[in-house]
Amino acid sequence: MPTARRIERENNLSLSELVESVAKLRVSVLPDFFLDRIISVQSLTTLCKQANAKAAAGGGSLRGYSQTEVRGGNATNLAYALASLSARTRLFCIGDEFVRATTMNHPPSLQVRVIKGRPGFTAALEVPFKGRTANIMVSDVGDLVDFDGHELTSSDISALERSDCIALVNWSANEKGNQLAKRVFSLKGRKARLNFLDPADLSGAEKRIKPLKKILDTGLIDVISLNENEARILAKVLRVGITPRRYRPRDILKASASLHDALDVAVDIHTPAGSASTCDGQHAWAVAPGFVRGFVTGAGDLWDAGDVIGHLLRFTMDERLRFANACAYIYLSSGRFSPPNLSDVTRFLKVAKDQGFAYRSGLRRVTTRGPF
Repeated sequence: MPTARRIERENNLSLSELVESVAKLRVSVLPDFFLDRIISVQSLTTLCKQANAKAAAGGGSLRGYSQTEVRGGNATNLAYALASLSARTRLFCIGDEFVRATTMNHPPSLQVRVIKGRPGFTAALEVPFKGRTANIMVSDVGDLVDFDGHELTSSDISALERSDCIALVNWSANEKGNQLAKRVFSLKGRKARLNFLDPADLSGAEKRIKPLKKILDTGLIDVISLNENEARILAKVLRVGITPRRYRPRDILKASASLHDALDVAVDIHTPAGSASTCDGQHAWAVAPGFVRGFVTGAGDLWDAGDVIGHLLRFTMDERLRFANACAYIYLSSGRFSPPNLSDVTRFLKVAKDQGFAYRSGLRRVTTRGPF
């Protein structure tokens, strides 16, 4: 994995010094924006019965379902989370004038470049399932479906080349995701940049996984981030093991290690129970701070934000996983659909002594390479 920055070991950083270090990071994220409508469903069985009854009667309204409309999309959520954590972030997303208006109110550390096209729309059904909350997303991916990066301008390319990290997400929804990955991950500045991929839900995209592996084999990607289901599908396609649906931490660690061996990249897996990472032959597991009932949409994007920062600032594996876990947990438990800032995360980690994380112990001071 390349060195994202010239890094000097510096122990015992204060919160202000941590903010200063993160604020020197330059992260580019692409390519999706979605308008998410989150619908709380108490029983999927009841909903289906009600819908069938309405259909048999010729139609009608299903009332009593709480709904929230929010700005969404993996790239958009990740970019806003990184900016909230103080990283200088540039979001490249597909959208229209509505998206421009929706993204006008953003953190000072975030710049938004809207690439003309039809945005995505999602109705996310959040339902209880076997003691946890599952989100079932009914999506129209808009013009993301065939975005290969040709629409990027010379100014866009220049900004991407000066980034310390390029994070490409929602690969699965993009039929030309492999072409886009080749285009942006091979840009100038590769030796000093972290290339980060979160493919999102791989179901339906299995045929594109082997071509993706060829890209991975070239060394263009440093980190791949997955949830447990994505890891299960990826391992099945690559024939490197089976992750049981009722898993234990050792099953997730095994999946992370097997995929790392098959792909030769850092493999980070986040689950409701905790997260695992395998990098350069080393393994780590960090238990989740707690279980949160209620909405879960966007939690993986918040986890990715903490993971990206942890990789760039060279946290130890244990510190990075706990930091990312905290980012996701605070988001889930807040109920506000808004990402935490660094003060929220470090305060939480200092209080959560039972998690054994001391954010001061492994941070490095960072030297900036200049603005975008």
